[in-house]
Amino acid sequence: PAENWELGTRDTGAYATMSDVVDYIEWLGSQVCDSDNQRTRFEAAGNAIHDHEQTLTDAMIHGTGNLPGLAEMAHVHIIGGVDNPAREGLVSIYVDGINSKDVVARLNSEGVRTHLRKADHYSGNVLEPLGLDSCIRVSMCHYNSAAEVAQFLGVMKNITSPN
Repeated sequence: PAENWELGTRDTGAYATMSDVVDYIEWLGSQVCDSDNQRTRFEAAGNAIHDHEQTLTDAMIHGTGNLPGLAEMAHVHIIGGVDNPAREGLVSIYVDGINSKDVVARLNSEGVRTHLRKADHYSGNVLEPLGLDSCIRVSMCHYNSAAEVAQFLGVMKNITSPN
């Protein structure tokens, strides 16, 4: 309607990029199914992404190879619990006696990309009731590998092991 405001110019770059995203997801689906149907390839890509991220998340929590998972590491607490069916490609933790900022700095210095979540307007509604001012957020995506999870677990083992 004529009385509505238009809040700025549309982001044409975002629209142009969307076609590349569609092409990528369709290509990804074609790697895991033989269908020529675009919707089928999209669904196959989504299922493959979910399965891969779940495998990585399970390895992070329960361990891989000879490396213990976060659930087995002394002083490590997994926010949301160990067996959380709603968990999707992300694990938030804190370590007793070590500031989360220091854990993130150590992981990042050793080539493991992690992020600090503070009890602010984004994460405060979760962290404050737990009595936490921050936590470590580790995110996984379909392009991450089991080797990267193992690298993370190795560094976490060193951080949490007494010297």
